[in-house]
Amino acid sequence: MLLIRVMDLIGNYGSLEYSEWSSGRDSWRVVSGSLSEPHVNFITDHHALGLRRPQWLVVEMTSLHNTWRASQSKYRPFYGDTISHVPHHITLLSMDLLNLCLQTYDAVRVSAGDSLKKMLKRFPPLIKDCIPLLTSSLKDPQAVEQSALGACMVLMSRPVLRHLTENWSSLTSFISAVLGSSHHESLKAQRAINELFISFQIRFGGVRRGALTPSFNPSECNQALTHDGLMLYVKEILESAASSLHWRYNLMGHGMLLSLASLLPDRNDVSEADVGLALRYSVAGHFLRNLKSELPPLRPISAIALLLLLGTSRLKQVKTREETLSTELQPIHEKGEMVKSCTESILVPILKDHSFCESMVHSLALDHHYSEGQGRTGRGGGRFQLASDLGITAMMPSVSRGWPRTLSWESSMKGESFSPRIAKLFKCLLQECGSSFLEVLHSPLQDVINEVDERSRQCIAAEVMAGILHSDVPCISEAWDLWLEKLLYKALMQANVESVPEWAACIRYTVTGKGKIGQRAPTLRHKILVTLAQPLPSSSSTSLIVKRLDFLLAATVELSPTFLEKEHLFQLAILEEVVKYMTHSAPQVRESVGRLICILYSNLFQSSKSLQKSLTRANYQSEEKVKFPGSSISTDWERFLVDGTLTAAAKIERHGRDSTDELSPNLAISSNNDDDESLKDSVKWMETIFHFTIGGIKSGRAAHLVPVFIGILHPLLSSQDTAHKDMSALARSTVHLLKWQTFEGTYASQALTAILGAAADSNWRTRIAALTFLQIFVYRHAYILERVDIALVWERVQLLLSDLQVEVREMATATLSGFMKGVDSQWASAFRDRILDAALSLVKTKSQSRDIRSRMTDNGSIAPVHGVVLGLVACILSAPYDIPRWLPNMILALSKFRNQPAPIRGTVTKTISEFRRTHADTWAFDRIHFSEDQLEVLSDLSSSTSYFV
Repeated sequence: MLLIRVMDLIGNYGSLEYSEWSSGRDSWRVVSGSLSEPHVNFITDHHALGLRRPQWLVVEMTSLHNTWRASQSKYRPFYGDTISHVPHHITLLSMDLLNLCLQTYDAVRVSAGDSLKKMLKRFPPLIKDCIPLLTSSLKDPQAVEQSALGACMVLMSRPVLRHLTENWSSLTSFISAVLGSSHHESLKAQRAINELFISFQIRFGGVRRGALTPSFNPSECNQALTHDGLMLYVKEILESAASSLHWRYNLMGHGMLLSLASLLPDRNDVSEADVGLALRYSVAGHFLRNLKSELPPLRPISAIALLLLLGTSRLKQVKTREETLSTELQPIHEKGEMVKSCTESILVPILKDHSFCESMVHSLALDHHYSEGQGRTGRGGGRFQLASDLGITAMMPSVSRGWPRTLSWESSMKGESFSPRIAKLFKCLLQECGSSFLEVLHSPLQDVINEVDERSRQCIAAEVMAGILHSDVPCISEAWDLWLEKLLYKALMQANVESVPEWAACIRYTVTGKGKIGQRAPTLRHKILVTLAQPLPSSSSTSLIVKRLDFLLAATVELSPTFLEKEHLFQLAILEEVVKYMTHSAPQVRESVGRLICILYSNLFQSSKSLQKSLTRANYQSEEKVKFPGSSISTDWERFLVDGTLTAAAKIERHGRDSTDELSPNLAISSNNDDDESLKDSVKWMETIFHFTIGGIKSGRAAHLVPVFIGILHPLLSSQDTAHKDMSALARSTVHLLKWQTFEGTYASQALTAILGAAADSNWRTRIAALTFLQIFVYRHAYILERVDIALVWERVQLLLSDLQVEVREMATATLSGFMKGVDSQWASAFRDRILDAALSLVKTKSQSRDIRSRMTDNGSIAPVHGVVLGLVACILSAPYDIPRWLPNMILALSKFRNQPAPIRGTVTKTISEFRRTHADTWAFDRIHFSEDQLEVLSDLSSSTSYFV
């Protein structure tokens, strides 16, 4: 240990100073909080004398900084590519430290390893000389356990892993050493080798450009295997020792093979040699066989490798070839023939092997894990749950485009266990092998679909079906008419509650657009939509209706907003059908209908918008209404939804007025007469509209639904407190989402008009709901509202200060108090002057005050006086933590009403108590703003009355 310290001091000069600086920095961080203060605080002025950093601490910090500079003085000249040569004594010391890293004692290995890693970071050329001894310690059967532990410790360092990506000879030696280290049987050695492999896989991002060409360092490439030779070497190890190889080394070998496969050139590159193409398909065939392996982590590695190796399918190559210039057709044609030959000679025989497809499908189904009691909102399946499996597979490269393309606000539309990677795997295999693969896949697919109760089998069936339907190969159209359509319809209709999310994800995957931006429709999209649109029997159960609506939602959410006549007419037909379910008896059906109408309306809105190119954006928003061509029910769906909602809300409100205010069982909806049936339908319609609004906001499509939101805003606010508790709870949830929605342009004025209309409603609960919504609406739109609109808001809220209902008056007070904190000061100033004049005019003399009290014995005349008092309260509460110059006069005017009858007296007492509470901490400074008379009045208001007074 003493020798290692001396070697570290000589080889890593400056490390002693760096260690001293690091230790001193950590110590200073511990004590700095108690020895220093910020330069400015809020208790004393910035120039006041106070506790500052002591002088000795400043001296110590300066000394530490100089120590750090000394440690770095000779470090930079040897950093990176500026190194021309390493001093001879440094080379000797590094080799001696390397030998000490392989010693028996753990403390010696750790200390020598730390010194060596610092030296390798400082002098990267030393790594090349260390690699042979490190790899031999792993690969040599005579090597002891301690040498393997030391070699793994050094190889795991970042400088060494970086060197492996820059030197092909070292990388070859490293891979062969790791795969040949299985003779180390101790648990500690195997754990260290596994950590080394994981670190390599995580940090391996490929080799430097030119490292695979013969011109790169020829003296080393002659001694090392080529890239193709190394892939064959790893492949032969895995195939020859498949039964005797330990499962973890099996995973390591396949991980190495996948990393090497990622270095292959693009398959579409015509310059790739035929030998390299044959090797690609040979390795692909090896991974294809592993899809039925009994080793669970090996199957996802094989799926990733196949997607990486197959890459662009032959179907896409044919389309690319058709778009290529005639001068380039010959080499591309020869390349395509070679690809076809490799596919038919390597992949197709494997797929046609006896029961291979059946075993593959059943093995992949085992990779879908479900936790016990997992509901429809959970997402845990299709992922590997063990940490060891995640360590092997999580670092693998991503070879598929992100899916889904559109926003998913419902987890059921993505599937709880549906894996788009497996779906794309079957898609690539089908595009590669064509009808040969489809024929052998028919029977296994039918078998897993028939196993309705097996959740994992249903999930793999949905993934296989999605890959098949999205492949666009020519044989699919023929198979669709023969058996595929019937099999899909059967799978959808017999899916249970647990497997519905997987099949919904399957439908969503199949109709997803192709291309970089998803604008090209798949070949079978329209046929799949027609299959989903098949009507159900009139005696269908509720669960079957909900299931069909979920499938339609999953399909329509992926439809492109561009105008396609077939898709446009399809969505119109579905919209005309589902509006009949808006008053369905089952709540889950109404929820599904609301979400589906939201998607259909937004899609039709955008497609119809593309037809009206002659309209400017301003005219479109302010004057024109969107017409959906081809509709037989109504040409204005906006008007249809809004009118239906207004009618339903009017019926519910009329029924509430006819009933008593107390909620009683008599308000329960009965089916004995037509009026009660009509009320039932109205409540159901409102719930469906609320689900429509929630879906529109959560789906990110609210910008296209704003006209409908404005039209139903008044009924929505009036439905939050009714005798129908379920509907009211749903209405409150809808308002909670809608209040944060931004209304742009002229829509802001229209929405404000609807809110002010609700504030003038005859029902006082609706007026309270409108004031509550108005607070956040004005806050969100304070900078885009016109001055005319702001004036209307102030006028309406001031009128509500004198409302006949005391709850409305109190809510108006809170609303005005918030307005005066954030709006233009001129509105608040004008209101304060007006309300103060009104208060003083009421209490000019003490005798007049007694007259006022006598006049207020009548309940009808108390509201205006209480409104003036609440106006004073709003002004006082608008400044909770400071004392503006106008506040003392407001409090003095409020004190004149302390002897008035309830609820005025209670309002004054409560306001003064709130004022004293919010100003208690700073009252010593705040009281200077009051005169002696005002302080005396405030003291009388704050003190409780006594019997002896």
